[in-house]
Amino acid sequence: MRDLLPTLTEWSEDDPLVAIATVVGTSGSTPRPMGARLLVSRDGRMAGSVSGGCLESAVVLEAQATIAGDAPPRLLHYGISDEMGWAVGLSCGGEVDIFVETLESDGSDPVLEEVRRAIETSRPVALLTTLDGEHAGNRAAATADGTLVGSLGGSSTVAGTVAAARPRIASGLPGVEEISGMRVFVDPIVPYPQLVVIGAVHIAVALTTMARAAGFTVSVVDPRTAFNNVERIPDAERLVTAWPDEALPRFDLGPRDAAVCLAHDPKFEDPALTALLRTETGYIGAIGSRGTHAKRVARLREAGFTDSDIARIHSPVGLDLGAATPEEIAVAILAEIIAVRRGRSAGSLSAKPAAPVG
Repeated sequence: MRDLLPTLTEWSEDDPLVAIATVVGTSGSTPRPMGARLLVSRDGRMAGSVSGGCLESAVVLEAQATIAGDAPPRLLHYGISDEMGWAVGLSCGGEVDIFVETLESDGSDPVLEEVRRAIETSRPVALLTTLDGEHAGNRAAATADGTLVGSLGGSSTVAGTVAAARPRIASGLPGVEEISGMRVFVDPIVPYPQLVVIGAVHIAVALTTMARAAGFTVSVVDPRTAFNNVERIPDAERLVTAWPDEALPRFDLGPRDAAVCLAHDPKFEDPALTALLRTETGYIGAIGSRGTHAKRVARLREAGFTDSDIARIHSPVGLDLGAATPEEIAVAILAEIIAVRRGRSAGSLSAKPAAPVG
């Protein structure tokens, strides 16, 4: 939804009524994940995607029927076991559920406007949509602080709706929840996760570029202006030329965020790790060999940290890829950050048992 707001604003000048199709369920191999959206205008313009191309023409026809009032908000299902699935070209072998509804983009929809305000002010918000039954298409916007705009219908309450939305806001992952006996799609729209890199070394240059491409807001902390400058590290959102103990309290790091210490120097490591272990940062990494880490552990214990505290540190940092160059090491680090954030073991997909079909 974040990426489609500029298009909604642009299209509203011609016609504020649009249709939006959202992937609300997937099974097997599908080209687009849950939460992917396709925006459709009355005259057939499109923005976004729900299938990478293979379903778009069929979904556009359904969307335009919804705009015309010929069909209500509804759930569509496409799969390899359906004739329609073959007809529209869903040849990847998966199944996908797509919810089609209309939006008024002229500022008259309080739910959409609450979502818009939250995005503009970098506040997390969840857009909730009732998927079936007599209340299909009812929408609400819930924030982490307990604010609710709109209603899902039926016997849903503010407290129950917000409680169902909070775990999704925390994880940043969309999904279907049951609220007051209704199936509701909860789509969290949250600020991009942060990655703070301590130490403007060669690996930091590559890691910053890769992490930004992966959707992180990246900052680099290093007091040495000769290393920490925009000429060397052009892709960082922020370059903070200060010592870690001074800089890190400026960041509001939480469970979705990551921090990596790349400086082979206790003067950087110790204050950085001391500050990070006192936060809820989801991933904390520190470069170095097992021997280096053992010395680090001893210093942290002496500073009063427990073994469970210290166990939060990933060191040696990164996945075991056999990485040798700064760029390869950056790949290994970023891959581990993503795996930890998604709760995966990071094994090879080819070694994973195939999902059952049917």
